[in-house]
Amino acid sequence: MRIVCVHIAHFRCLKELEMSLGDVTVLVGANGTGKSSLLHALRWFFEGGRLEEEDHAGHQTNHPVTVGVTFSDFDEDDREALGSYVLRDEATFWRTWSAVDGEKLTGKGRAFPLFDAVRRHEKATPKREAYKLLCEEHAELALPKANSAAAVDANLVGFEGDHLELLEDSQINATHLFGFTGGARLNGRFDFVLVPAIADPEAETRDARGTLLRQLLDRALGEQSEMRAKLVTLGEQLSKDVQAIVDAEGGPALVDLADGVTNELERLVPGGRVLLEAQPTPIRVPELSVDIRVADGELETAVGHQGHGFQRALLIAVVQRLAALRPSTPAVDDAATVEDDTSDESKPHVPSLPTLFLALEEPELYQHPLQARHFAATLATLAEESEGSMQIAYATHSEHFVDPSHYQRLRRFQRRVGCRWPEAEIAQATVDRVARRLAGVCDADEVEVRVRLTLRRQVAEAVFAKAVLILEGKSDAGFMHGLADRHGGFDAMGVAVVAGNSKRQLLVPWAILAELGVPSYVVFDGDAGIAARMLGVGKSEQKAKAAEAHERQETEIVLSTLGGTAELLPSTTVTPAYAMFADTLETEAASWDGFTAAAEAASDELGDWRGKSEDVYRQVAAQLGAEPPKPFRDIIANVRKLVE
Repeated sequence: MRIVCVHIAHFRCLKELEMSLGDVTVLVGANGTGKSSLLHALRWFFEGGRLEEEDHAGHQTNHPVTVGVTFSDFDEDDREALGSYVLRDEATFWRTWSAVDGEKLTGKGRAFPLFDAVRRHEKATPKREAYKLLCEEHAELALPKANSAAAVDANLVGFEGDHLELLEDSQINATHLFGFTGGARLNGRFDFVLVPAIADPEAETRDARGTLLRQLLDRALGEQSEMRAKLVTLGEQLSKDVQAIVDAEGGPALVDLADGVTNELERLVPGGRVLLEAQPTPIRVPELSVDIRVADGELETAVGHQGHGFQRALLIAVVQRLAALRPSTPAVDDAATVEDDTSDESKPHVPSLPTLFLALEEPELYQHPLQARHFAATLATLAEESEGSMQIAYATHSEHFVDPSHYQRLRRFQRRVGCRWPEAEIAQATVDRVARRLAGVCDADEVEVRVRLTLRRQVAEAVFAKAVLILEGKSDAGFMHGLADRHGGFDAMGVAVVAGNSKRQLLVPWAILAELGVPSYVVFDGDAGIAARMLGVGKSEQKAKAAEAHERQETEIVLSTLGGTAELLPSTTVTPAYAMFADTLETEAASWDGFTAAAEAASDELGDWRGKSEDVYRQVAAQLGAEPPKPFRDIIANVRKLVE
């Protein structure tokens, strides 16, 4: 079983949100955009509890808070646990909170319509009265008597199980699935663990209810039924031994004392007797309790005496082990299958493992880059190797935890514009939508490879930016960085720069970022002078013409994808969304008074032997006294508008 979708209304800054979840879901975005709110909404869904005014969107308590979760991918044990709540291979549940009605749990399921009048009552007395009235008005249902609310619920469920043909789709009470009454059926099939950013590693590594260490022990040791049975037996035997000692050592003294009191009593009440019998307190053997200490070198200390980095590393280690461990399953009695070990009917059913949903806030805290990348890779591997029994979601501000080659995992949060109070909205880049944007550019299955091989680090940083400038190559990027440095730099603007490494290649990050809602500006070359350049270095006319035709075709593809037309060729064009140079950026830069001489001087000064050095271009573009040509000034102005 896994979560496929979450629906949230009026929880903190999440006024209205619906979001899909995969095996790995990565939440990115600026501070205060709702990433942590989503994770805490999920925790509230599973754990419940009273909500305060601050938990309501805009503090508007007149709107109920609702968190709905849709599950899918059920196995046999999941279906048995959820029963009639599974509809068309999905099951949806809602937890709601309002100042008037308090907390409610409902689910979309199959139910007998006449039972709605009974199930709407939360308290025992009105529920029993409604049930009694139902029995009187519909005697044909032959419902048995019930003296408690639990009996009422059991009778309703029993009737529905025997009359499936009478059931209809309905939203019904689902409290029993979460363990407040009955058997906690959903809790037995789905575990949710949240590691908040402000988690206290010392507190989380104590053996106490709800801590990470306790969950790790429970997952590793299972229900410990065999150990518990042995401890109960030991307690009973100890109680007997204590009783025997008390009887042997104190019994005669008690008899003498009782006889003495009896003698005195008979003077007052003829025939009265006193009996004294030792009643030792039953001995209960305590359950397993674990204390954790850590050693750094030869020095053993409590967790709280270590540094923040060590503590966070320990917390991560516990999380990783928790995720890697699967709960113990009941042992299978081999004797039961001796006669025919090939018969499925003769083999005891071994329950499947419950799903673990691991949620983390800012897993990068106190982690150096290498360790952060390793942890990110470990989380992804755990989900992939779990065979569907694990889901992971984390909110991060670190590019080390973003793998843009798996861009479909990303959910980008941002503030909704024009709202009275903070409201979040999200964007997601699905494979289908990215493929549609790149139709005629590259096949959908090529996107992952292209990003992973040449663009991973750049796009990973770009998803956190306010806007992105996408260019063909590193020297172009160096030049544009230099122009921005004249006015504080791109970092100050919140602008990331991505070098696409070729004309068509730059459309890949453009498509992904567009679907994620990151504004981008694309700059590319028309390469109108490529034939002349090739002839100038001795290439044949045939090769020069072929290169010219190829570059024109590539430019037309980029233009049409970005919304332009071939009629713009060959000319330098600057629009609010993209800029195209008639030939190359370098050719345009050469028209900048003093640029060529300054570039040659800077190259000699830096000892840079490369023909087109991004370092040289950046230094000259930043320091040259003359104003840049108008196309460059317009490009910087258009990029700046994206973040204003």
